Amino acid sequence: MFEQSKMDRPGIHKRTILVVDDDRMVLSIISEYLTEFGYGVLTAGDLKSGLEALRSGIKDIDLVMIDIKIGRENGFELADMIEDEFRFYHYVFLTAFFWEEKTLEELLRRGKPYFEKPLRFEKEVLPFLEDYFKKA
Repeated sequence: MFEQSKMDRPGIHKRTILVVDDDRMVLSIISEYLTEFGYGVLTAGDLKSGLEALRSGIKDIDLVMIDIKIGRENGFELADMIEDEFRFYHYVFLTAFFWEEKTLEELLRRGKPYFEKPLRFEKEVLPFLEDYFKKA
């Protein structure tokens, strides 16, 4: 099941980010941090919930942050599914396994932005999001 952050500011169109990660603590930290900086946040703990969130709100989701290893599931597979089913290409990857050769090769092949865990919000994530949404 996916969850939506509760902090809303009336009258302000905020960008909505879906975060897909199997670690509830990571989801909580990312959600709290992004919400604090004015983003709407949806969270999903597995591929099925991520797809459910996209199916129910694809028009409202501006970016998806996908963990590469979601339990026994693969975030690269989720990226392929959202491209195929929704023609949605606005996603970035999260990984704690950047150093694994196959992960690095796949990240480079796809050419999508990625963030290494633990996330460095103020130095990397927030500046990226600000720049990304200015261009969007």
